[in-house]
Amino acid sequence: MQFTFNQLSGRIQNALEEIEFTRPTPIQESAIPVALEGKDILIQARTGTGKTGAFGIPIIERLQKGERALILAPTRELAIQIRDHLRDLARYSKVSVFSFYGGTSVGRDLSLLEKRIPDVVVGTPGRIKDLIEREALKLNTFRYLVLDEVDIMLDMGFREDIEWIVSRMPKERQTFFVSATVPREIKEIAKKFMKPDFEHVSVESEELKPRINEIVVRTRSEIHKTQELERILEENRDEKIIVFVKMKRNAKELAYQLKRKGYNVEALHGDLTQKRRETVMKLFRTGRVKVLIATDVASRGLDIEGVSLIINFHLPEDPRVYTHRIGRTGRLGREGTAISLVSPSEKRNLWRIEKHKEQMV
Repeated sequence: MQFTFNQLSGRIQNALEEIEFTRPTPIQESAIPVALEGKDILIQARTGTGKTGAFGIPIIERLQKGERALILAPTRELAIQIRDHLRDLARYSKVSVFSFYGGTSVGRDLSLLEKRIPDVVVGTPGRIKDLIEREALKLNTFRYLVLDEVDIMLDMGFREDIEWIVSRMPKERQTFFVSATVPREIKEIAKKFMKPDFEHVSVESEELKPRINEIVVRTRSEIHKTQELERILEENRDEKIIVFVKMKRNAKELAYQLKRKGYNVEALHGDLTQKRRETVMKLFRTGRVKVLIATDVASRGLDIEGVSLIINFHLPEDPRVYTHRIGRTGRLGREGTAISLVSPSEKRNLWRIEKHKEQMV
């Protein structure tokens, strides 16, 4: 029988209705029935296909009083995004959801955990490990474990922290691995931490495939890049745009230049306080800011609705970073555009990206 949201409890159905989720995406259709059976599951699908709902819906549905869930995510932005999405799903379920990540006061986290441990804990590996080491977070009641964007967490060097945390989880639990790609390393860890009968659910839906029009604009110098960028922004004044740059100082300088010329722009980079980062993201999500100048901190796993244009002001050296960047547009099968401004010194980076795309076909 084909899975529909009607098979869920009324409280989840009401929450889904309020956030205007009328039918499951293909990955949710495949993963949720397996998860509701209590099986461990490796969920493989592109970002923007509804993966958070694929693990979040069954966890909120199955969570019993006294049980808890731990969700690990690679970045604080993604942890906040997951927290907000699960709070939407849990609005009628009396399930508390809180997030914990670096860049904020550990004292605040300790104070919160002293009062009560939330039903669902979402966090980055470093901060979660710190809270466990301080004995503020005890894992004995945690019956669900989610490793979200596992491929990215491994790329970022979190394997040791993840293994340390998972080794302290109860053996009797349901485990979700969530990843856009499943290289050998992820298969190895999945076999180590999941039950032998875990299911690998992978969906490649034509309907949800990103449709991204990739354009390369060759420029003579950095000065010409800025001129070209201004021309593109002028032609796309009403669009939601992310401009990716190489370093923090590039983000600051470019945002300053564009603001002086009257563009509605903000910078997102690692030097911002957590509060400021959250404010910038909120302004961009709600459309009060149209252009985000970002370092690669913003390219990892974020699901920002309505981004129609990505501009690579600087090309990354790693082709996988390029794929993550342009994946911020063309979400859920919508159309998007990615424009790369390429100076002569970046020819090698462009060649690497083109070779990588050939291998992926």
